[in-house]
Amino acid sequence: MNIEELESAVAAIGIPARMVAAGGHAQFSWSVEQAEDGAWEVYWLERGDKNDLERFADENQACTYLLGRLTYSQILAGLKWSDAQ
Repeated sequence: MNIEELESAVAAIGIPARMVAAGGHAQFSWSVEQAEDGAWEVYWLERGDKNDLERFADENQACTYLLGRLTYSQILAGLKWSDAQ
């Protein structure tokens, strides 16, 4: 999975686009981006702090992790898959 596929999947499960900064970072959103050392980072950016930071060896791992985390959040929030379409 890459950044573009992540964006499509996030839209399909009903997460607003403003909640995910794919390929970069933005305040009050989940960010997935490549760090200067080549690792991929996933984190919630709030007030300049990288909260719940996870680092991965490649883009696929980072995107898959974030999609799983967001999907789980939607399930906990009571999303029914028919609601997302």
